[in-house]
Amino acid sequence: MKMSKKDTDVFISMLDAFREELNTMLGDDGVLFYPTMPRCAPRHNEPLTRIFDFPYCGIFNALGLPSTACPLGLSPAGLPTGLQVIGKQYNDWLPIHVTEELSRAFGGWVIP
Repeated sequence: MKMSKKDTDVFISMLDAFREELNTMLGDDGVLFYPTMPRCAPRHNEPLTRIFDFPYCGIFNALGLPSTACPLGLSPAGLPTGLQVIGKQYNDWLPIHVTEELSRAFGGWVIP
């Protein structure tokens, strides 16, 4: 299915408006905590069959916002868990710094 230029322009303007809204909300010192995926770590290649899980991280890539994956330990089932820390556009240092602190506080990445 091919989108018309008009439809493409509408979606790009919506993306730009959403990016601006998030940038304003986050300001210079705010971060957003958001799940990396809707469930614990999947098996290899399993995400290929769960295409609706992709937007959890894909939306921030499309918006051009810095997002850092933050490991937080293991689930009760022994699977890796974590979240992503999102910052304002061009404010990459903040999600990285917050992720370092959270990883220290929660034990960070551990061997499953």
